[in-house]
Formats: sequence, C-alpha cells, structure tokens
Amino acid sequence: MNLLSDRLAKRLPFFYGYLMLLLALLMQLGTSPGQTYAVSAFTPSLLSDLHLTESRLGLAYMLGTLLAAVPLTLVGPAADRHGLKIVSMAVITGLAAACVFASQVRGFYSLLAAFFLLRFLGQGSLSLVSSNTTAMWFRSRIGRVSAVLAIGSAIAFSFLPQWLAGCIEAVGWRSTYLYLAATLVLTLLPLVILLYRNRPEDLGQSVDGRVIALSAVVAAQTIETPHGGGGSKEAVEPETDPDSLTLSQAARTGSYYILGLSNIIWAMAGTGVVFYMYTLCDERHLPEGTAGGLFKILGISMLTMQLSGGVLADFMKLHRLLGVGTGLVTASLAWLYLDPTVLGARVFAAMFGGGQGMLISVSGVAWLRYYGRQHLGAIRGVVWCGTVAGSGCGPLIMGRIQDANGSYDAAIGMFALAMLPLAIAAWFIAPPKTVNRR
Repeated sequence: MNLLSDRLAKRLPFFYGYLMLLLALLMQLGTSPGQTYAVSAFTPSLLSDLHLTESRLGLAYMLGTLLAAVPLTLVGPAADRHGLKIVSMAVITGLAAACVFASQVRGFYSLLAAFFLLRFLGQGSLSLVSSNTTAMWFRSRIGRVSAVLAIGSAIAFSFLPQWLAGCIEAVGWRSTYLYLAATLVLTLLPLVILLYRNRPEDLGQSVDGRVIALSAVVAAQTIETPHGGGGSKEAVEPETDPDSLTLSQAARTGSYYILGLSNIIWAMAGTGVVFYMYTLCDERHLPEGTAGGLFKILGISMLTMQLSGGVLADFMKLHRLLGVGTGLVTASLAWLYLDPTVLGARVFAAMFGGGQGMLISVSGVAWLRYYGRQHLGAIRGVVWCGTVAGSGCGPLIMGRIQDANGSYDAAIGMFALAMLPLAIAAWFIAPPKTVNRR
C-alpha cells in the first residue's frame, strides 16, 4: 500500500510539499483541544459540575501544563529518530484518547490528569510536529509557508471558543469532548496515515520543489554493487543538511537564548491574560461582552501579522521582524497595565495579537534558517518545553498576585518588564557564524 501510494504521489503534477502544507494546517487546527482558548470554553461547566473553586481549577490547569513540559523534550528527538509521520499518528491518537478521558473526569485529580494529557499532546506535541512538518519541505519559501500555516491557529483562536460554548450548551461538556475525539480519529488521523510523507527526498523531490539532478535522485534511492554474476541494491542514507547545528552547538549561541526566552515570556504573559480574560474585564468593570470581542480582535490582528510577517520573512532581515514582534508584545502589556478602559483593552488585543502573530510566523523561520533541518526537532523541542512551562506559570502568577493584591495589574506590569530587554536584544541577533546562510 505504501509503495503504491508513493508511486501515485510521485506522479502528481505539483510539488507534494503543498499537500503537506495543507495537512500541517489541519494538524494545527487539531491542536485546539489542548489550547487555552478552547479550554476556557469548558471552564464554567467544570466549575459547576466538579464543584471546584476558580483557584482550584486554575491550579489543576497550571500543574497539568507544567507537568506536560517534562515529556515534551522527548517528542522532538523521537521525530528525528523515527520520522514525523509515526510520531504524528501517535500524537493524534493519544490526543483523541485524552479527549475521551477528559469527558469522564469526576474531580480535581482526574481533571489534573486530563489537563496534563491535553496540554502535552495538543498544545505541545501536535503543535511541534505540525510546525516541523513544513520545515522539512520548505526552506527559501518557509516564511510564506508559515504565513499560510498561521491561518489555522488564527481561525481557531477567533471562532472555536464561541463554537465550543454553543456545543456545550446544546449537548453538554462531556459529549463535546467526545465529539472532539471523534473528529480527530475520523478526519485528521486517516489523512495523516494516507497522505503524510516525512521528507521530499522520500518521493525523489527536493526542498521547495526545486529540480534536482538525476544523479542525485539515483544516489538517494539505490547504489548498484555487483555480487557474483548479479547485482544488489544497497539503501543510502537520506541526504543530510550540511548547514545544520546540533542542540549543543545551538546552545552555545546567543541568538538561541534570545529566541527561546522571547517565546517563553510571551507564552507566559499571553496564557495568563487569556486565561483570566473574563475575570480581568469584570475586575475593571468593563461592559458585558467585552471579553468575547477581545478574542475576535486578538484573532484578526494575529492572523493579519502572521500572514504579513511570514511573507516579509522571505525578504527582510529576521532580527528586524523579531524586534517588531517582541516590541508589540511589550507595548501591549504596558498599555493594558496603564489603561484600564475598554479602549485600553482593545488596543492591547490589537497590539498583542499582532505581536504574537509576528513572533509565531518569524520564529518558525528563524529556527530553520539559523540552525538547519537535521536536528530541528531536538533544538525546538527544548525551547518548546520551556514555552509550555511558561504558559503554565502565567495563570499561576496572575492568580497569586490577584489573590494577594486584589488586582492583576502587578502581574501585567511584571510581564511587560520581563519582555522589555528581550524586545531590545532581538534587534541585534544574527545567524550563528558557524553556519552559512543566504
């Protein structure tokens, strides 16, 4: 079956990477059960049915997220070793099982386990393999490809919480989790099984769909070696990326820490504010419906900047775009801290969504162009582990400060101050000198 499907794939009149881009987009949508914006739709029902306080619910979510960061470091190396297809199939199957488990939770500890599974498999693992999928197939056009990939997350961010809330109201939160599991198993998993290919070299193609020499194709497939009167075919290892750095080499560059910490602090601040968006608006006595409108603004601005940032990443210096992204995130948090009005909240949503969109699209390009493809799973896996941990600490910090001071303002100000030096440093990073870049 695999041989037959590979033969069909090779006969397609277009570069197979475009089909992989569509599949990566669907995988990005599939991460939703583990994302904060989706979990927030279940919060009222979880509080009511499980008889939990808000602090107890928040604690379960935070601990689940922090624990999810521990095994996440294994996902990238596993993808490097076994291939992205096998890991993607395992992750999607596991995420569906996690949704089924979430539909059966009865108390704090089972909810903690459900949050751990959803965050590890959805927000962590599936997001990682989705972004690494496009990195295997595109290089010179990776910015524009990342922009297209961003559409999935932006659409989900803008509209999925409202859709989930309607579904929960119609059939209940437990059945809604079962519907999410069925969707993953009946749609996304079969597509990955049938269509996913690890690398363009597997189909005799090249990154970005460039035409490669016949000799390279032949060498990539077999080497003829005579034995006695006949010949035998000996498999050749796939071509490696000569520009790739190992994890230890990447860890010796300053750009690695600026990129990594920017992602971690941004995730910490974003998850904290989004998790408490409704209570933050209530605390500031903003009109009813303000929080729902902010999600729309966040999603639209994020999509706009992801699309433009991804395209610009193919033509502009990456450090400038990263500086814009980190600068917008920093400015948005400072604005939210200083202006407690509806206008202030909307300006925050527009700037934070824009900065987040820029960072999502440009960071994906930077990891590939700075460090290469060969060890990308291990390199991004460590940072992604920190990002997931940071996203778990954000709500914890916000909640603790609110309990102590009766306001989220100090936490928001602290996030802004933490982002400020990174926003400045991002303007001065450069590709590692040991790696040739165009």
